[in-house]
Amino acid sequence: MGAVVFGLISLLVIGAAPQYLFWLLALPVIFGYWVLKSSTIVDEQGITANYAFKGKKVVAWEDLAGIGFKGARTFARTTSDAEVTLPGVTFNSLPRLEAASHGRIPDAITASKEAADGKVVVVQEDGYSVMMSKEEYLERQKALGKPVQLNFDDDTDGNTTQTESVESQETGQAASETSHRDNPASQH
Repeated sequence: MGAVVFGLISLLVIGAAPQYLFWLLALPVIFGYWVLKSSTIVDEQGITANYAFKGKKVVAWEDLAGIGFKGARTFARTTSDAEVTLPGVTFNSLPRLEAASHGRIPDAITASKEAADGKVVVVQEDGYSVMMSKEEYLERQKALGKPVQLNFDDDTDGNTTQTESVESQETGQAASETSHRDNPASQH
């Protein structure tokens, strides 16, 4: 799709001076060829990186030291400390890489999501944030003598503290509005 859009934009530019700029149409063709020919294959033998303009490189499982990321580039590091660029692979490809490699390449994305499931992020007074379970949060707030500031879906003792503090705030606000109305100096 990108090559087609690139080609249409090239046609607009070529229209300005076709006798000099006709060669620009080769750029989207080269780009399309590169996209179609570059790939990474993960199978029982290892990882095969197919490149459009320089052949292919194979990393056997016993030679693989790990997968790394530098900006938008993904690479396989070998035990001899060589880096093999993996075309078409991004950080978000980790779940598919784990499945294709039968667990040889760990999936950090799913593991971190599962570790964070059911936890809340609490920002402390010093600006640092900490992730804790609902029970840890309730114990922390009780130990600090602070009200619970979260609504939990199930019935816990935390909801009563929040409800009481909200009701007392509403009562205080209503009292201040009443005194404001009854004070002749505050009326215009």
